Amino acid sequence: MKRLTLFISNVSAVLLLLAVPMAMQSQLVMNGGFESISTLPSNTGQWSFAEHWSNASSATGDPDLYHIQGTGGGDLPETPVAIIAPFQGMAIAGFMACGVAGTNRREYWTGQFSEALVPGQRYQMTLALANGERTPFSEAGLGVSGLGMHFSEGVPLQNDLEPLQVNAHFEFPQVLFGREWQVLAFAFTAQEPHTHFTWGVFGSDDQHSIVVEEGAGPSMAYYFLDGFEITAVDGGMENEESDADTRGPDVKPDAGEVDLDAAMSWFVPNAFTPNGDGENDVFLPVLRNMELIKMEVFNRWGEQMWLTEDAQTTGWDGQQIGHVEALHGTYVWQLQMREENGQVVTKSGSLNLIR
Repeated sequence: MKRLTLFISNVSAVLLLLAVPMAMQSQLVMNGGFESISTLPSNTGQWSFAEHWSNASSATGDPDLYHIQGTGGGDLPETPVAIIAPFQGMAIAGFMACGVAGTNRREYWTGQFSEALVPGQRYQMTLALANGERTPFSEAGLGVSGLGMHFSEGVPLQNDLEPLQVNAHFEFPQVLFGREWQVLAFAFTAQEPHTHFTWGVFGSDDQHSIVVEEGAGPSMAYYFLDGFEITAVDGGMENEESDADTRGPDVKPDAGEVDLDAAMSWFVPNAFTPNGDGENDVFLPVLRNMELIKMEVFNRWGEQMWLTEDAQTTGWDGQQIGHVEALHGTYVWQLQMREENGQVVTKSGSLNLIR
């Protein structure tokens, strides 16, 4: 897995969930977690079941919606493309970002804001992205550079599966690829009252790197999406005398836009596979500028399976107390952390052990 250096930080195949400053927030991403759906998906290509989302008005583009309670090709965690659990909630989206180099095949997801962006207001956007654990018969396995976002007033119009020939207001130049969820973030100052955003790869194949990451002959770069959020950040409105060249989203920001080094943040993965293949074999929280006090794992009956009070722990390897292998299934974790100001924070959540 490649180390990403722009706005994101990769730690043992698990990315940090950024601690986003909560200032004034009037804009929201409508249905940013794909939880609000009109019908449970039963097959791939049922993007229209996700409320407030579009396929960039393509006549043939069919991005996918998945749900834990879905059926057939629309359920989780095993999809026709890869095995993956939601980043949050019960639903996620998926799409073919591109095909084999030279084919210029694209799908896009277009979302909308609850209100138009306020020109001059500073925002931060975050989203979660993953490729999942590729299934033996999957056509996925390519990785592509240039995944990014385009802001617009209204939904763009894609011609069948042709690339949208628009400029990405923000893009990540690295080839993004990884089984586990990665949280991406960028900050910008709104220039126009944009109402929509589109996520994908813009422009022709010759503008991007398309590489084989997994599989013998994959035919597409396929990505899962979840957790789109926008937050109005401290700093408020830009001063009229500010240098226009430093403002977005008409320009790409630099790495100083999001101070990952100073942020207190934490992330706990929601699945791991202790099968000894060197990929995601241990369950471990990722903390930044916070101290681990204690972490426990319980089974569904409340029995303690694992405990650590060691900040340098290497994580739970799926062995329960007594050195017996824990069974495949769902567990509950509880985490205590100490912030830099001494405040103790307790969090809990669910975990899938996949064997």
